Amino acid sequence: MESLSIYSVSLKVVSGAESRRSRLLVYSFGLRIAMSGSMPQVKIVNMKIEALLFDLGKVIIDFSMDSMLQELCASCSQPATEFERVLQDPDLVRRYESGQITTRQFYEHLCDLGGLQLNFARFSQLWSSVFADLLISEELLRELRRRYPLILVSNTNESHAKHLSDRYPVLDYFDEKIFSFQVGAMKPDPRIYEFAIAASGRRAEALFFTDDREENVQGARKLGIHAHQFRSEDRLVAALQDAGVEVGSFVRRQS
Repeated sequence: MESLSIYSVSLKVVSGAESRRSRLLVYSFGLRIAMSGSMPQVKIVNMKIEALLFDLGKVIIDFSMDSMLQELCASCSQPATEFERVLQDPDLVRRYESGQITTRQFYEHLCDLGGLQLNFARFSQLWSSVFADLLISEELLRELRRRYPLILVSNTNESHAKHLSDRYPVLDYFDEKIFSFQVGAMKPDPRIYEFAIAASGRRAEALFFTDDREENVQGARKLGIHAHQFRSEDRLVAALQDAGVEVGSFVRRQS
């Protein structure tokens, strides 16, 4: 989900989000202490996979910003190139997706610097229109969930997390959801992976992670996580099986 990570509707994403973040911070802090102790850090190869980590956008759910971006640009006083420059500002994206600013503040920034001339309700509606079909079938997730804990690890903001949780029941298959805006760190920052490791209750070497972006895959591998760059469901299933993951009765479909 992480090319220019995307955005969308309400502020009330998770009740108890702060307490959950505090709990994960404690776990992650303990993990850092353990990893920085006197014992040498040795990657354990061939360790049995015990939990599965998934990126969200462009892995679980497809999305396209094209139509939304066209309509936003048509509603701006600035040239389209200037609005896109403001929208894609890496610092703005980082602050938004790491939870430093809200969707309302993000919207106001686009109005002030990008010349956006839409009301907030219409902006929110457009912002949530980018999501499309599943890229991984519910059948596969169901089979995996019977055997392994499933954890989402996504660079996203509070309004997209809310929208996706409301509109895509498939997310209910996941035991934990590590969202960048909740933990204050974005992939490939090691901290977000540490939160995921802590949430899993397993060692990094016992985790399998898939993400569509190479830098995020490499970030996970640096911590000892088995990682696969997502291209298609068929290739993912092959990678899972190569790692010793049981996919049950799921039948691979050639892509």
